[in-house]
Amino acid sequence: MKINKSPSIILIVLMALALLATACSPSAAEKYNKEGNDAFAQQAYEEALAAYQTAQIKEPELAEPYYNAASALYRQGVYDAALEQLQIALSFADEESLAQNSFFNLGNSSYNAQDLGTAVAAYTESLLINPDDQDAKYNLELALQQQQQQEQEQEQEQQEEQQEQEQQEQESQDGEGEEEEQEQQDQSQDGEGQEEQEQQDQGEEQSEEGQEGEQEQESEQSEEEQSQDGDPQDGEEEQDQQGQPQPGEEDPNQEGQPSQMPAPGQRMTEEQAEQLLAAIAENSETLQERLGQIFAVPWGDPVQDW
Repeated sequence: MKINKSPSIILIVLMALALLATACSPSAAEKYNKEGNDAFAQQAYEEALAAYQTAQIKEPELAEPYYNAASALYRQGVYDAALEQLQIALSFADEESLAQNSFFNLGNSSYNAQDLGTAVAAYTESLLINPDDQDAKYNLELALQQQQQQEQEQEQEQQEEQQEQEQQEQESQDGEGEEEEQEQQDQSQDGEGQEEQEQQDQGEEQSEEGQEGEQEQESEQSEEEQSQDGDPQDGEEEQDQQGQPQPGEEDPNQEGQPSQMPAPGQRMTEEQAEQLLAAIAENSETLQERLGQIFAVPWGDPVQDW
């Protein structure tokens, strides 16, 4: 009995072809990565980023989707997120070309984010992989110049801030000194004003006391003048009038004198003359002295002889 083996051989061949086709067909991550590249070429960066992120999910250790996502983020100006994607791509990159491009793009993203230190380091790593990359050399020189200028500006800003702070401290000290000086001047002026006020008050008090003293003195003088012009003179006149008998009145202290004397300018009677002579005879006074005591008016010539 002869066995026909041809159908079995055909089945084996078909299975081998299926396995080969499966091995040669792109993976799902590569498929989404290719879709993202097509969208990136059309400048549809958001659509490209979505495809790259799907590829990362399908194959997390594949470096290309992370690198391409960083490129899409860089074109949109999201430099911080682009830096994160490049760092992941570098961790999975096996090929030198991919690593070199990743460092170059990392330098660009860092430069645009004004992280000049990271940019210089990234360009340096890119040149270590590919020393002939002229773009990396140019960008490295530009980053170094920018870094030096930035350091100078920061140093100048620090000096200006320090000078401004010192100036503020000096102004504060000057202001405190001026305030203290002003307070001293105010206190001095207040003291002088108080002294002047006290002196003025003392002067007014002394002036008032002087005026009161003058008024009292004037009052006393006025009272003395009134006293001299008033009762004392009247008393003296009364004493004079009481001590000397008035013409025509009888002196009660002397006996034997005429009871009535003629007024000045009148002629004595014979009786008056006899009484006068009798009174004179009793003492040694002269006739003229006696007549001077009798009459209150100055002695004058008689109107006529008697």
